[in-house]
Parts: sequence; structure tokens; C-alpha cells
Amino acid sequence: MSIQAYTGPSASANHGAIVPVGGAQELTQEEYEKRQKDAAELEEKLKFITEKVPTRICQVMGSNAGAGSGEFHMYRMARRREMMRQDRMEEEARQKDLDAEYEAKQAALRQAEEDKTAKRRAKRLKKKTKRQKKVGADGGAPAAGATESEQSDDEGVEQVGLD
Repeated sequence: MSIQAYTGPSASANHGAIVPVGGAQELTQEEYEKRQKDAAELEEKLKFITEKVPTRICQVMGSNAGAGSGEFHMYRMARRREMMRQDRMEEEARQKDLDAEYEAKQAALRQAEEDKTAKRRAKRLKKKTKRQKKVGADGGAPAAGATESEQSDDEGVEQVGLD
């Protein structure tokens, strides 16, 4: 933001005050307070991160020449931890792929079952309408050879009488 002394006609009213000129945006008091509050929150978060997050220095020696007798074991443990981390990530990715494959297979099976059910439902309804047309043509009485299940309106659900 460029700040220059304003030397216009009302310079005597400002008493030589420094005011922003030339494309600088003026902020309202609310905007200024909001920006100050956001900056304070950001500072607090940064302070938390720098204080609470541990900084690990894994390899303090720059070369093997200055390494002590325990450095190899520290290197080996760090390498083992990294290998285990990579193995876990690969296992999680593999498990995720297996889960996605399983879900896709289940969805395909559900869709096939739904298609089969819809086909059977259509067949039952077709049979029912055909039967109703036949009954309507005979004068309203059911056919003499019709069984109890054919006379019901339960879309092909058979009712069994208990004796």
C-alpha cells in the first residue's frame, strides 16, 4: 500500500496527516477488526503447531565416518518403520480395492435378482389379466376347473387351507 502525504486543497484540515492515496482501499472498522481477529487466530494456530508437533531428527550424523556404534541400529529401525508404513498403505489400498470389487459384485447380484423378480412379477400379472379377461367373458363366474389359488386376488400367492 503506497502512503503519501496529501497536499490537496484541504491540507490545512488534515494538518499534514498521512492518508492512503492512489488505488488503496479503505477498510471499514468491522473489516479491520475481522482481519485482526483472523490474524490472531492464525498466529495461535501457528504457535500451537510449532510447540506441539514434534520435530524428529532421524539422522544426526552426516556421514558414516562420524557415526557412533548405535547409528546403524537406529538406521535399521527407521528403515523397518518405513517399510512397515509402506506395507500398511499397500494393504489398505488392496483392501479398499477388494471392498470396491465386493460392493460391485453385490450390486450386480442385487440387480440380477431385481430383474428376475420383475420378470416373474410381469408374468404373474399377465397371467392374472388373462384369467380376468376369461372370467369376464364367461359372465362373471369363475371357471369350473379353477382352483382356489386362481380365484384369489393375491397376485399368484397361493393360499393353503388348513384341515
